[in-house]
Amino acid sequence: MPDTPSRDTLSGVLARLEAELSALNEAAREGPSDHARRSAEKTLAGLISRAEDLRRRLDPTAYPDLVLDPSNPSVVARLIGLVLLAQPRTPLAPTGSAYGSGIYALYYNGAFPNYAPIRGCETPIYVGKADPKDPNATTPRAQGERLARRLKDHVRTIRAAERGGTLSLADFEQRSLVIQTGWQSAAEEYLIGLFRPVWNRETGICYGFGKHGDAPKTRANQRSPWDTLHPGRAWAHRDPSMTDARPRQAIVDDIERHFATTRIYSDLDAVVQVFMEDLRRPAG
Repeated sequence: MPDTPSRDTLSGVLARLEAELSALNEAAREGPSDHARRSAEKTLAGLISRAEDLRRRLDPTAYPDLVLDPSNPSVVARLIGLVLLAQPRTPLAPTGSAYGSGIYALYYNGAFPNYAPIRGCETPIYVGKADPKDPNATTPRAQGERLARRLKDHVRTIRAAERGGTLSLADFEQRSLVIQTGWQSAAEEYLIGLFRPVWNRETGICYGFGKHGDAPKTRANQRSPWDTLHPGRAWAHRDPSMTDARPRQAIVDDIERHFATTRIYSDLDAVVQVFMEDLRRPAG
């Protein structure tokens, strides 16, 4: 009767693992190719993660499921987004001067047919940021009037489209928030990823809204999809040789597909619920 193989003990497996790690270290000194090095890095990262998970399971003391690191940009971005949503929605209208840089969201309540799915809801049509005048600014005064000026730029843009007959400034609302210098990019990135606003370049559909006053030659003679769908800005149409980056019908079709496959937040409670779920998970 053949011998039954003995079950490996934990100490035996660890001893072999140490020996294999020594051999791996020697192999690494031989100067592997770039492909082999990248492959090894990827494999090792996965093994390290699995080893850390095993180490925690072996520890009789429970390990917390979530460790909050307030300095993690992803955590801060979520908290900033939540504070932004706590701000009242106000009309996007001309305002006076105001200090501060930060983030903002624009909302659409009008009758333009292609935007019907987000009319009057909590999914913004555009999310943006205003960087400070001084990248080391520690006060709103030192940041300059960047947020207010950015919103004024958007007012002028929408008024131009209003003259073109497609949009009305009265149909737009905004939320804005002055934040500490350095966090605006992380907050903007998180909100764009959450809402996938149809006017943001990152969404790749009706981009170009945030442009202002570019010379035609800097745009490679390509009119943005936003300017194609919402004519009115003179600088986007003054050059007769400028062509549309994408045909109007293709833009319209993509907008329809976008809203059919993107979650639309009908009320604030639905958005806050997503934020709460995100904050319960470890930030990446």
